[in-house]
Amino acid sequence: MSETAIDPRFQNRERQPGLDLLRALAIIVVVIYHAALFGFKLPGRVDRFGWIGVDLFFVLSGYLIGGQLLASLARGRSINLGRFFARRALRIIPAYFAILAIYIFLPSWREYPEMSQPLWKFLLSVQNIGLHGGTAFSHAWSLAVEDQFYLCLPFILLFVNRWRPAAFIIPCAIVLSGIPLRAFLASQNLVESGVAFPGFQVWIYYPTWTRLDPLVFGVVLAAIEKFRPEWWQRLMNLAIWLWLPGLALIVYALYLGEGDYVYVAACIWQFPLLALGMAALLL
Repeated sequence: MSETAIDPRFQNRERQPGLDLLRALAIIVVVIYHAALFGFKLPGRVDRFGWIGVDLFFVLSGYLIGGQLLASLARGRSINLGRFFARRALRIIPAYFAILAIYIFLPSWREYPEMSQPLWKFLLSVQNIGLHGGTAFSHAWSLAVEDQFYLCLPFILLFVNRWRPAAFIIPCAIVLSGIPLRAFLASQNLVESGVAFPGFQVWIYYPTWTRLDPLVFGVVLAAIEKFRPEWWQRLMNLAIWLWLPGLALIVYALYLGEGDYVYVAACIWQFPLLALGMAALLL
């Protein structure tokens, strides 16, 4: 058996109990959140934070799919772009188009009368751009974010593989540039009580360019695992001590958004803090 055949960096972590538990947790909190929107509320304010399940999905997705791409590069091979995109298409398109057809041809089954976006946006997977909530099939926004991210990611990784300093520069640039970008967008949608909720949805919550933090942190974790196994082992050894500050970051991020209004601080800091805290839980 070759060394790479038993190298733990290249073992498939997709089906591991810890990751399955995080997937289940993400599903549960998202279902609780959406059920509350239709009147099935839990006691207290628990259900209002269910939206963070999407961010947990993003971190998991970045780690797992980014890890698939990075494994090839870590073995000294190139990325098979055709195979990667074909696998993503076969995994997503059949089910996605089946659900989209139900929404288009069976309007009486929709959760809201009006579709959230014109058909062409769904076909191009850009339905998260200019999106307003409270419309039919608006929850497909997160799939659009992932599709757009994974359309670009293989090419970014191929570039990073040729110019290694970009492995540090690009993630930092994406995460750090998101902070002033969200601050600017929040400032353009201010009302007396904070940030106008419709503006927050359209310009901050749904667009890809403000929601990249968890995907990037997931890919960074995968890169450490594949290319810096000694760092990865240290992180794994410290995992239980990293979970505590990770949970603290998540709680603080939720605290920033606690209240009846959308606050500027929450618009700016919630997404990166949640992403960092959730990345710690993956270890």
